[in-house]
Amino acid sequence: MSVSGSGGGSWDGGIRNGGRCAVGSAFGLLIGLFVSCANPQAPSGGPRDSTPPSVVQTRPVQDTVNVSTDVGALRVEFSEYVERSTLSQALSITPTFEQRPQFSWDGRAVEIQFPSALRDSTTYIFTFGTTLSDARGVSLETPITVAFSTGERINRGQIEGRVVNGPSGTTQQGVDVFAYALPPGASAVRPLPDAPSYRTQTGEGGRFSFDYMREGPYYVLALRDNNRNRQPDPQEPVAVPPRLSIRADSGAAAVPVPWLLARRDTTAPQLQQVRPVSRQRLRLRFDEPVRLGTRAPTAWAPRDSATGTPVAVRGVYNAPDRPNAIVVRTAPMPDARHALPLRRGAVVDTLGQPLRPDTARFRAAARADTLRTRFRGFVPTGLGQDSTGARPLLPGVQPGVRFNQAPDSAALREGISVQDTTGAPQSVSFATDDGTTYRLRPDPPLSPGEVVDVRVAGDVFAQPDTTVRRRFRRVTGRVLGALAGRARVVDTTRAAEEGGEADADAPAARPSPIRADSARADALAAPEDSLGTQRDATPPDSLLDGGPVAVDLTAVESSIPVAPRRLTTPPDSLFEFAELPEGRYRFRAYLDRNENGRWDGGQIQPYVPAEPVTWLREPLEARPRWTTELPVPLRIPVLVPEPARPDASPPDTSGSAGRGR
Repeated sequence: MSVSGSGGGSWDGGIRNGGRCAVGSAFGLLIGLFVSCANPQAPSGGPRDSTPPSVVQTRPVQDTVNVSTDVGALRVEFSEYVERSTLSQALSITPTFEQRPQFSWDGRAVEIQFPSALRDSTTYIFTFGTTLSDARGVSLETPITVAFSTGERINRGQIEGRVVNGPSGTTQQGVDVFAYALPPGASAVRPLPDAPSYRTQTGEGGRFSFDYMREGPYYVLALRDNNRNRQPDPQEPVAVPPRLSIRADSGAAAVPVPWLLARRDTTAPQLQQVRPVSRQRLRLRFDEPVRLGTRAPTAWAPRDSATGTPVAVRGVYNAPDRPNAIVVRTAPMPDARHALPLRRGAVVDTLGQPLRPDTARFRAAARADTLRTRFRGFVPTGLGQDSTGARPLLPGVQPGVRFNQAPDSAALREGISVQDTTGAPQSVSFATDDGTTYRLRPDPPLSPGEVVDVRVAGDVFAQPDTTVRRRFRRVTGRVLGALAGRARVVDTTRAAEEGGEADADAPAARPSPIRADSARADALAAPEDSLGTQRDATPPDSLLDGGPVAVDLTAVESSIPVAPRRLTTPPDSLFEFAELPEGRYRFRAYLDRNENGRWDGGQIQPYVPAEPVTWLREPLEARPRWTTELPVPLRIPVLVPEPARPDASPPDTSGSAGRGR
């Protein structure tokens, strides 16, 4: 945001004693005026204020050069009263002073008093972040920057970019962005400096802009700085730059690839507590949500600490409604000390980080175990009924049951049965990932249109004289469609030079319906791209072709609930999600460089870029018996390294680079 100013190129110190108020002779008036001066408030009444404050004028004036080093303060007048308590955290000064500046208020104006003399031939930058608000609590939408120079020139380097959420692609406002000066030709950033050279924040649309920088290369991080220490800390969402070196130039175009904000998870889950619930039950609590890496009884068997005798395990399961807890059911344990060795990977966190070897030590509880296995419901959930009362099952989806704890295998066999519509029993096997939700696999598998009844005997699961039944029907191909397309990795530098469009947020392609018949097969096999474009002639490159493309599909709304799906394909090859019910779906495509089957947000040190990603902004509609294709590919933007260039930077007028407050 640009601001206007008034006055000369230097400031003689201004009003050092704060605001002045006329005082009447009446004591009550004196007190009222004193309170009014100390705590200015916006007038009450009228329409609700939704306009953030802006800067009306400054002294020294914005962009002034040859400001005297004897100037002792910057005076900033705002368009309205500012909530004074928000200024300290919102203000960033580059280069920093050794001590904090003092603030002297005069109505809508503030005088930022410098604790020491200004440096000669230095560009000073004062940035008011988006946490600055007016007296009604309306915060800035975009940071405000005020700059002047004590030399003959003022720095004009710029870096512009955009920060989005890596998993979802939504824009991120109010995120701190730090720029660290790099030496020419730097290939790494070790260690990260204690403080950035420059700081700003994202505004509307997740966009940010550094102005008045010394021209040269920078390492630019975006950070959700929750503790406001201006350092990336574990568990704080961070976005590494799309390439290591981003150059600040006067009039530089915005970086065409967004910064991708994601929470870093570099630590394995850790055991926090083991609690003996009863003689036959343990609950292990971890420091983050986990899922079972193995349910093998031998991996969870406690041992008597004195004799080494193992205790038989009857079940292991994720504790319902406690995502960070695992429960172990055992044979009765004696009232003695026990140890449970936990092998590597016994549990993993949500990103696949395995548990490191550990040992849970405890004394078995003396109280008896009274918890009984209870039936909680059928899965999948959210299924509507057809005219016969049956719930639809998509291809590959199995009917299932859910319990409050891991049931014994004998109870499963006795209490769960599957029958066809004539009442004839069906052979079935059981499978579970979490120990409480079991998928039922009929043998032979259900064919399209086939109907089965799943029955739960309440006598087995603490519900005497009760039998619960649910009917399921495997859907036929007549109610299913498909979505198809291509995902292309794009060199944004080359696309810009050739006048192409490489924006990851380009308007979504409109669907091109193709009937699911012989014409569809011909279209998919056509040697010339059925999406209406030719394959790029770009030669293979480690950045552009470094791994397969992973495509994620998520249902926005569908006639039958659809779990998220993922497939991988070579870059620019056709992908297809088949057997989809009618509905609207979103795509996300990324270059899976390390081929680990998930999107990775990169690493600060040593620098690893985030895996390039793109999103389909508008949902794509799936129609029964049709394949809907994207008429143009999903374009995954990549920012290739900048070619080496001689360092022709102008003289430094930024003072001591690398010392931003």
